[in-house]
Amino acid sequence: MTKIGRLVDVAPRRSSFLVGVFFTAFAILVFQITQTRILSVVAWYYLAFFAISVAMLGMTVGAVWVYLNRREFTPERLSVAVSDAALMAAVAMPASLVVQFCLITKLLPTVASAVAWSLLMAAMTVPYIFAGIAVTLALTRSPFPVSQVYGVDLLGAAAGCAGTVAILNFLDGPSAVVLAGLLAAIGASFFARSASKNEAAALAARRFWRRPVFVSGALLALVLVNFASPFGLKPLMVKDAFESDWLTRMERWNSFSRIVLHQPVKGSPHLWGPSPLLDKSLTTLQAQLTIDGAAGTMMLHFDPADRSLEFLRYDLVNLAYNLPGIVRAAVIGVGGGRDLVSAYVYGVRDITGVELNRIFIDLHTKHPIYAPYSNLLALPGLKLHVDDARSWFAATRESFDLIQMSMIDTWAATGAGAFALSENGLYTLEGWRAFMNRLTENGVLTVSRWYNPGDVNESGRMIVLALATMMDRGVAEPRNHVFVARADHIATLVLSKAPLTPDKIKVLREETERLGFKVLAAPDIVPNSEVLRRILAANDVAGLDQAAGSAFLDLTVPTDNRPFFFNQLRFSDVPRALGRLLDGELAEGVMYGNLLASMTLALIFAIALVAVICTIVLPLAEAAKSAPRGLIIAGTLYFMLIGLGFMFAEISLLQLFSLFLGHPVYSLGVCLSSLILASGLGSLAAGAVPLADGWRIMVWGGALASYLVICQRGLPHLFEATTAQALPVRILISLVVVMPAGFLMGFAFPTGMLLVENVDREPTPWFWGINGATGVLASVLAVVIGMSFGINVTMFLAGLCYLALIPTASALLAMSPFGSRSA
Repeated sequence: MTKIGRLVDVAPRRSSFLVGVFFTAFAILVFQITQTRILSVVAWYYLAFFAISVAMLGMTVGAVWVYLNRREFTPERLSVAVSDAALMAAVAMPASLVVQFCLITKLLPTVASAVAWSLLMAAMTVPYIFAGIAVTLALTRSPFPVSQVYGVDLLGAAAGCAGTVAILNFLDGPSAVVLAGLLAAIGASFFARSASKNEAAALAARRFWRRPVFVSGALLALVLVNFASPFGLKPLMVKDAFESDWLTRMERWNSFSRIVLHQPVKGSPHLWGPSPLLDKSLTTLQAQLTIDGAAGTMMLHFDPADRSLEFLRYDLVNLAYNLPGIVRAAVIGVGGGRDLVSAYVYGVRDITGVELNRIFIDLHTKHPIYAPYSNLLALPGLKLHVDDARSWFAATRESFDLIQMSMIDTWAATGAGAFALSENGLYTLEGWRAFMNRLTENGVLTVSRWYNPGDVNESGRMIVLALATMMDRGVAEPRNHVFVARADHIATLVLSKAPLTPDKIKVLREETERLGFKVLAAPDIVPNSEVLRRILAANDVAGLDQAAGSAFLDLTVPTDNRPFFFNQLRFSDVPRALGRLLDGELAEGVMYGNLLASMTLALIFAIALVAVICTIVLPLAEAAKSAPRGLIIAGTLYFMLIGLGFMFAEISLLQLFSLFLGHPVYSLGVCLSSLILASGLGSLAAGAVPLADGWRIMVWGGALASYLVICQRGLPHLFEATTAQALPVRILISLVVVMPAGFLMGFAFPTGMLLVENVDREPTPWFWGINGATGVLASVLAVVIGMSFGINVTMFLAGLCYLALIPTASALLAMSPFGSRSA
């Protein structure tokens, strides 16, 4: 046999091999993004970013495994090895979900709790390890140009980012994970189809349960059965509580949420701030809708001829409806529809509801059971809109006498980063600016949040935001526009566009006192709280932040730069809060929840640090021992910088664009896919136009750092000017902004590898291992920095990291024979 004939016998079929790469990359991203959705359901909001760290860890460990066992992976059995790895990833995806559902990861100061969290990380990591093996083999062992394989891999990843949004609008989260496994199995099938003649015997000898066709069929059946049956893969615990009523309810999933629909039951009416005067014997028929296992909303039955819903007049959140002249009302967050019904009870006949989550609108308008039960379509003058409230109000030309936002939170986050709640954009200065612009001259914005008698927490920050909003409008005496009443655990703000007149204050005060509530703040009273007194006495935003910053909790004005309204415990104050917890002074409330979130973040960082040391750094240390010391120092610093820089930029962009696009899942689907694709294009361009001299490195590093700084400075102005645009336009703007950054960042890794290999090829595994390890830890650091100092600081640090690559890369260039000749 000729040499050419032997090469043909061992070479995989190109088209089938590349299709296998595409489906494997597609499966990885579907699995990762769906994991963020599931984590928002079973755990608390601060854990969602965990999926990004775990994915990076697993993929890097897979690459390390290929390096350590490189002699076993020969060209003669490449397709078999890649197919096996992809098939193992396919099986591991649903299997890891089963393990996750069986773990109890409640944060406790015990060894068992630490072990449970470690097991969770291990379970989530396993599928990525196998996927990492498959992708690494495809990139480093195939006879095809790396540019082709890498390009197809990026196309698959980008398609997975965008496709997951569509998948989760049809399938529940667990079924979507099984579908991810099916996609990986399809990839394994194409890898098997690409096998050369020499591999045919090895493929034929595999047992049936190791064949991709069998695994694909089994996973397809599991997707269908799990989706159609209540007995499939379901979480045992949601938000630290067992779900015991799974046979008597229905579920609806989409890319935003998991809604549990409970059957209507008769009981005491659920009010956020019930008056003590409410008849305790009163009962009503109501259905609870639970969002991601924690947040809830009640669905009432509306009947225009029925007067039994008058109990809604006893809820503090509806206080502002007692003001005269309320003819047109808008409700942010339709949910179960109770606020819309409240507007009707108070005589409003022009009602607009704006709801981001289409599930709720479909329940009220299309569902065969819940639509006739809620009967919202019988409300006269009702208009419903499915949109992000902030963008909708910025775009509409309508004006309203009252805009109501009562207890809007879902405690749901996505991979846009820990603490990046879906509702963050509704509680910022820029968001309230859009709401106030849509009020009539005497209109009011009314917002209700939790109140804790022992601490001025969410209610205090709500008041600070109200005052800052009026200062932003140039109001000299902002406190004259603010009235706040409270029940036991709820405070309701009435923020008037015009100063509250004595007559209006009298109406609000009399209704507050009649219903047994208390006035917390008003233009004509001095609050009992010293913190509130200082806040209300402030005359500008700087003084307001100074007064708000004097509290134990962070009550400063939330802006788009620091949109973390719900997270008020500064990381520097965690030790003091922990001391209060140990002394028994802290059992519930905002501070307790923030403390648990911060401690969990620290625990995750510690576990991730141990994991990267044990699975990446130590196994690859041997590769660095024989290399020149200067190369190891400069190269390690270089790849640490690009790991930090890329993750800082990614987390910053995801968080910023989640506000602009209206939901973190849009940011994830649009920004992450475009960032991946553009980075890949940049990597390919680096191969065609290598940065092989000091001048090119300087231009590239300076351009990238400058672009990130421009983004840091310019994005707020861009967002303000274009928020009113339709979602497709905003998506296009996002692509235009993100792709240049991704393209330039894509040059970093191949440039570093080129510079290192020009000196010594032996330690290259050490450097890409360091890059992966740094990226895992940087995702946590990016969250901490953004929360503590602002997203713009994280973006600025990303620019500094890339700017620092110029002297580091120049040092590597000087070590190479090419660099020495250039000098």
